[in-house]
Amino acid sequence: MSNTALRADTRWHALERLTVPCVLRDWFSDPDSLTSRLRRHGVFRVAPGASWIGRPTFDERALLAHSGRRYALIREVMLLLDDVPVVEARSVLPLHSLRHANRGLANMGSRPLGEELYRHPAAQRDQVWVRYGMTPADRGPCWGRQSRFIKRGQPLLVAEYFLPALWEQVGVET
Repeated sequence: MSNTALRADTRWHALERLTVPCVLRDWFSDPDSLTSRLRRHGVFRVAPGASWIGRPTFDERALLAHSGRRYALIREVMLLLDDVPVVEARSVLPLHSLRHANRGLANMGSRPLGEELYRHPAAQRDQVWVRYGMTPADRGPCWGRQSRFIKRGQPLLVAEYFLPALWEQVGVET
């Protein structure tokens, strides 16, 4: 299905309930780290963007089953392959999830969050949602995947927006 035939959507949909082209479903349903998959296609790096303590959006609070009075560390980064921006990512880490052994998640800088999530003990991805819509920085529209992870019993969200340049870089026709 051509992206030009799609309409942008602000809502996330459970992956299993949405018709998605097979090549994209393969990327969205991959149980491994996006970081490790991207590294197979070129020189990978993380370009840090904004990072702040704030209230997650209403939708993010709902996906986290998280009270509206709670705050989170919100981190936005760009993932690059061969210095080409290919994925815009937004992580929402509730402050209560950043205690004890998870406190290192609060200071990732230019390190990929995926490496820490898959380090022992590995986080469990318990839900995946997708949508075709705008990125947090209003790039797009493009396909996005939002995952809820549980790391050491604590929830966090990672949204990854697959920019059109990604598909060009990895030789995938969408």
